Amino acid sequence: MISKRLVNDSILIAPRALTNNATATANLDTKGAGYATIRVACSSEVNTNAVGPTLVLSESDDTVVSNFATLDTQTAIDLTASREVFYGVDLRGRKRYLRVAVSTPTATNDHIVVSAIATLSGLENAPNGTSGVADQVVFV
Repeated sequence: MISKRLVNDSILIAPRALTNNATATANLDTKGAGYATIRVACSSEVNTNAVGPTLVLSESDDTVVSNFATLDTQTAIDLTASREVFYGVDLRGRKRYLRVAVSTPTATNDHIVVSAIATLSGLENAPNGTSGVADQVVFV
């Protein structure tokens, strides 16, 4: 086993347009990982008077929505230009599931395109199979 390969990438939110008070959410099962990196990419605002989205990162021992406790909230993110929001989470002492939520305000000029990718590292075991794995070339 190659220790450097003890990482697993997942698409949490496939690129999608959010409009008029829409929310995109995804849960990440961190079981067996030591560290999580979550990258949320947002397109630039359509109009100069747009209000940016709200991002919420939360955690829970299960996937019941009402059980998630907020770790971080960022509101009215400035999207004058496209932007990536980066979360690095040390999973020691954390709950099993992380949840990312991206919400847009209610105004019609606040449309954005958003996506999120997670990388789990420090895995106890190498990923098994190809589920959630992109096309890869590995040199040994």
